[in-house]
Amino acid sequence: MSKFAKKDRQRIIDGYLSNTGRNMFIPAEFVDWLSGQPEHEAYNLFYGLDDAEAARQYRIDLARNMASGLRIVATESSVDSSVISINVREYPAYFSPVAGRKDGGGYHRFDPDDEGNQTELRRQGATALSSWIERYRGCAEKIGIDMSALERVVEDLRADAPHQQKLAI
Repeated sequence: MSKFAKKDRQRIIDGYLSNTGRNMFIPAEFVDWLSGQPEHEAYNLFYGLDDAEAARQYRIDLARNMASGLRIVATESSVDSSVISINVREYPAYFSPVAGRKDGGGYHRFDPDDEGNQTELRRQGATALSSWIERYRGCAEKIGIDMSALERVVEDLRADAPHQQKLAI
């Protein structure tokens, strides 16, 4: 199944709205409209599979969503002199390493003590936070919110550097 770049998706949706005279994108209406447009560049994305394969892909997405968002809680304790420190951290129960996704991927149990798992999660966190900043920067800056602290968090996550101080966000 072919995926479209962001600029192409924007162009396709803008073209649909222009061609139909609509001023709001309603996914169900777009899919219905597209069914009668076999020459449209997006036609095969929605109608290129037979119903059985489309249903299978839908079920795979349901299964993917079933694992998404599950959490585990890990308790870490350390002793410094006579002071015992206990930290409780929350992690995803399962994660999907980016490197394996092109080959079908899969979800791995997250092990908070595995540095490879931690590195992958930090990398994914940096990507997600960077995407969030890009999406919401305009409306945040319009009301005077300085995004530089969040940008430093992204840099720290990407550098895989230990967090030296808590940032006031």
